[in-house]
Amino acid sequence: MASVEDLKKKFEELFGKAKESLPEIQSWNKVYQIVLEDDGEFYIEISGGELKIADGRHPSPIATLTLTSDTLNEILEGQTDAMKAFMMRKLKITGNVLDTMNLKRIIDAGLGRL
Repeated sequence: MASVEDLKKKFEELFGKAKESLPEIQSWNKVYQIVLEDDGEFYIEISGGELKIADGRHPSPIATLTLTSDTLNEILEGQTDAMKAFMMRKLKITGNVLDTMNLKRIIDAGLGRL
């Protein structure tokens, strides 16, 4: 099982790589809540081209993603597609489901899949 800190670091790495191929990130102002069924919660805030990841619950995220730390690790490593995880009910999304495609775009760009 990947630790929360490992998952955060991996997302930071992917975001850093994605910024090069997704210039529109500069104009985003988005917050995504991540709820790990087995290991707590944190949120991802993207604003002005910068990434902030913080522990706890944000008062007004665009969407909340609920999954296990193993599923999140598989998505961040490129072993499982986020859409497939959603369809298999390994990933639950509440709020603006369509906007979570932006997270998928960051992951795909970070993995060199764009």
